[in-house]
Parts: sequence; C-alpha cells; structure tokens
Amino acid sequence: MSEIEVAIIATGLALGLVLVGELIARNTPLLRRVAMPGAVLGGCVGLLLGPQVTGWISQQDLGGLVYEQLADFPSIFINGVFACLLLGKRIQGVSSLWRRARAPIVMGHVYAWGQYVVGIGAYLLVLAPLFDVDHLAAATIAIGFQGGHGTSAGLTESFVNLGFPEGKTIAFAVATFGIVAGAIGGPVLAAALKKRHRTNEDSVPLPESQTTEESKDEQKSFGSVTGELSLHLALVAVITALGWGLLKGVESIERAVRGGLSDGGSTFTAYIPLFSVVLLAGMAVQIVMQSMGWDRFFRRSQFNSIAAFSLDMVILGALATLSLATVGDYLGVISVLCAAGLAWNLLVFFLLGPRVYPKPWHAYGLGDLGGGTATTASGLLLVRIADPDQRTGALRAYSEKQPLYEPLMGGGLVTASALPALASMGPLACFAITAVVLAFWLALAIRLASQAEQ
Repeated sequence: MSEIEVAIIATGLALGLVLVGELIARNTPLLRRVAMPGAVLGGCVGLLLGPQVTGWISQQDLGGLVYEQLADFPSIFINGVFACLLLGKRIQGVSSLWRRARAPIVMGHVYAWGQYVVGIGAYLLVLAPLFDVDHLAAATIAIGFQGGHGTSAGLTESFVNLGFPEGKTIAFAVATFGIVAGAIGGPVLAAALKKRHRTNEDSVPLPESQTTEESKDEQKSFGSVTGELSLHLALVAVITALGWGLLKGVESIERAVRGGLSDGGSTFTAYIPLFSVVLLAGMAVQIVMQSMGWDRFFRRSQFNSIAAFSLDMVILGALATLSLATVGDYLGVISVLCAAGLAWNLLVFFLLGPRVYPKPWHAYGLGDLGGGTATTASGLLLVRIADPDQRTGALRAYSEKQPLYEPLMGGGLVTASALPALASMGPLACFAITAVVLAFWLALAIRLASQAEQ
C-alpha cells in the first residue's frame, strides 16, 4: 500500500469516527444539551480502539500505519483552520472595532495574559519544586485554554524541537479539561446568571436594520456549489503555500545573517509553527481581496465549513493518539495547571466583569469566559444561552472582538511564540514581561470600569 492509500484510509476512518461521535452526542440528552463536539467523542472512541486500550485498530491490516497517519493529522489540518480564520470577514479599521467592542477586547487580553502569568507563577512556586517538570509546561494553560485542542496539537513539532514532547499531551489534557468545564459548567453558570440577572429594559437592543455577516453572505449569487467549494479550497491551499514559503524565506534570511549556522545550531524560526504564519498570510490575502473587490466571490460560510472540517480532523487525530501513559505520569502537573487556570478565569469574570461590561454584564462576560476557558464556539454558545433573543449587543461585541484578539492570543502569534520565548529567555524573564503586559490591560480594564460608573 502506498502512502496516499494509507492517508485515504486514515481520512475515511477519521470521518467515520466523527460520525460515530456525532451520533452519540445527538442521541444523548446531556451531551446534546451541552453541545459536546462529535470530534471529541469520536477521538475518545478512536483512543479506545487504538493500541493503548483495546488495540483493535492496530490489529487490522494496515491498522498500525493508519494509526500513525492519524497522529500526523493535527500538524497538517491545523493550517486549514488558521488559513480560514479571517477569510470572508471584512477587516475593518481598528478604531471602529475598538469603539464597539472595547470591553470584550480588553477582558479577552486580561484572561489571556493572566494565564501566562498564572502558569509561569505556578511553575516557579509549585511545579518546579514538587514535580521537576520542564519549564515549557508553564505555557500550557494559555495554549490549552485559549488555543484549545487545535493549537495544542499544532504545536506538537515545537514541543518536540524544544526537547519537551510531553508538553503536547499536557496541553491537550488542559484543553480537554477546558472544553469539559466550558461545555458542562458553562451552561449551568449561564442559566444561573440569566435567572439572577434577567435581560430586561436595561438591555440595549440592536437596530433591526443591522444584518449579520452570515446573512449578507447568503445573499451572494454564485455558480455551482461544487465549483464554489473548489474555489474556496484552492484559496486555502494557496494561502498555506504562501505561509510555508514566507516561513522558509525568513529562515533562510536568519541563516544568512547568522553565518549559515555552521556550528549546527537551530534557527529561531524553526520553532515558529507554520499555522501562525498561515494566519498572517490569510489576513494579508483578505485585505488585498477587499481592496480589489474580489472578496465578493467568496462566502464566509464556505470558509467556516472548511475550518470546521479541518478542526474536526485536528481534534480527532490528536485525541485518538493521545498518550495515556504521559497523562498518568503528569497527572499532578495537569491538575495544578487546570485548577490555577480555571481559578484565574473565574476571578476575572466575577471581579472585573460586573464593572467593565455594559449591562447586562453577564451576557457580555460569558462569551469571554467561555472563549478563555474552552473555545470561541463555547463562548458563542454561552452568549446565546444568556441572551437567546439577542436583545443586547453581546453577540456582536464578542464577534467583533476576534480580529483584535485571535490573531494574537487565541492560538495566534503570541501563543505560537510563547514556547520559543520560554526556551530562549527562561521563566523569570517571561514572567516579568507577561506581568507588565497584563498590568497594561488591567489598567485599561480599570479605566473602562471608572468610565462606566460616571
């Protein structure tokens, strides 16, 4: 069997496992109520069928090769997720986005930078003296909570290249805890706050004339669906190739500047994951298409579908091949990181949320809490639970926050650079830097709170 045939079989198996997961999720009332992703459940089924538990997959013809192929899915498909992140979304001026969504933007960065501070602090005070774990583990709260399964899996090569391959499993375990906490605890908290702070006349309704990006998207006229999908897939492929070429070009420049690295040393750019550069390439392409008027040929809904498929493959592949032995070995480390990260998020939500967000604060705040603990989709789910009739501007504010947040923190450039920074500068220097940045965003949050009181 050729490598292509093995890849096709692995893709078919992955799709089958996602289907099984979706059937389980949709036919189980509790899982349906908390919107548990089918890819997560399918990945768990794949893990049970894999060589670490029952061994069923590895016992079949080509089973071992297929399982190995699944392990490569995260680093491949994560590029599709980030290539689509901003495609089809009109990129507006920073000033207009800041004016409408400044509270979610500020709070999102408070959550994110605080997770670095808390993670590094937990490493210095608890993890290093008690567990003697590598200092790269300090970044896994932010990687797992902000970036989720996709970013955790996408950073596999960075963990390996930096000498801490176990870090991927730790980050993935943190991401799994985050999505479980967001999927189960989030809706419970949202329902309780909705009952306590009913959306009433204090809410500011959106004008009826406003149409969402998705509704405008559906009004576009195109040719055949098949040709349309091919067009969108081709653009994603081109952007991925552009990102790869850009990364290799920068690496070549670094090698030339540093004298070719004749001593055998590695370049700093070798530790930068491809998906972060693909994100920049996608943003640049979207800006160019807007300026040329070519964005009218593309639908955001198509890019959402491509990104959703890619993310399913990332999650399925990573969960199905998750190292249970590593989880067992680092269970204490994982527990400390999850507890510290969740405690920080809840502290920010209850302490700053009522003071920074517009009324009703919980409708606005739940999105950032969900996004900062699990995924962007979890944040959207909690906003819809808190404000199902969209009587407030919470959903729009949360959506408009993303262009000034995700390219940096939500699995973006800062998240991708965290591991090389920790490896090169050490935990103390990174703690100082992240603490200063956190202080800046906290100062903005306090300023917003004081303006709200006036």
